[in-house]
This record gives sequence, structure tokens and C-alpha cells, in this order.
Amino acid sequence: MPQVYIPDTLFSEIEQVVRLPISPEEFVVAAVRDKLSWESRKQEFFRLSDETRVAMRKKGICETDILNDFAMVRQELREPNRG
Repeated sequence: MPQVYIPDTLFSEIEQVVRLPISPEEFVVAAVRDKLSWESRKQEFFRLSDETRVAMRKKGICETDILNDFAMVRQELREPNRG
């Protein structure tokens, strides 16, 4: 089984914070799992962002177009309904 070195100062911080019925080792395992989950979501976000960017370019849409659309909608929401 792989071993990971945790500096004594960090281990002491963990011991001070962890007052739950779990050990510092279990806390570290949970923290690593949380970090792995975050990294996975981050990679998925970047993948989707890249896909969106490519699709926008194919349609000839640029960032300025999107920002202008948002500004227009915000302005329309501020104005009273004149219908």
C-alpha cells in the first residue's frame, strides 16, 4: 500500500481541528477524495467550456456578442413594460 508523508505540523493541525469520531487518517482520506472529486468536476467544466467555445466559433458568435446580448436583456428588464 502506498505511503504518504504528512508533515508533523500539518498532522498537528488536523488533530486540533478533527474532533469528530474519525481518525486523522480517515480525515485525510476524505479530504483527498473531496479534492479528487473537485478536480474531476473542474476537468469536466474545462471540457464543456472548450466544446462551447468551438460551437460558438462555428456559428460565428464571439464573446462580445454574448456580453452585448446580456446587456440588452438587463436593460429590457429595467425598463417598465410598455405593452
